[in-house]
Amino acid sequence: MEKANNELNGIDALRLAQEISKLPDGCFTIAFFPYSRARGLAGRKLTVKERCKARAQLPEDRFQVDSDNYFLFTDGDGNPRSCYRILIRYMGFPHDDFKLHKIKWL
Repeated sequence: MEKANNELNGIDALRLAQEISKLPDGCFTIAFFPYSRARGLAGRKLTVKERCKARAQLPEDRFQVDSDNYFLFTDGDGNPRSCYRILIRYMGFPHDDFKLHKIKWL
C-alpha cells in the first residue's frame, strides 16, 4: 500500500480512512483542492481538515455527477463535508502521527 517515497494509492487511502472512522476515536487528516460547482473550477489553495471521519451520504446531499466521484467526511467540528476524490492531495492517519502522505490517483 505505501511506497518508499511516501505515496499512497488513492483508493487504499480512502479505504483506510473509512476503516479508521469506524473506531470510537478514529480520525484522519485530509488536504484537498476545493471545487466550486458554481464556477466549475478547482481552487488554487490547498484546504486542510483535521480530526475528520468518513460519513455516509445524507438525504440533502445532491450531486450533479455520480456520487462515487466524491469523498464524504465530517470535519473536526462534526460538519458534513465533501470533496472530489481526484482533488485529494494528501492524507494523514493516526498510526504514523498524522504525517501527510501524498495521494497518487493514476
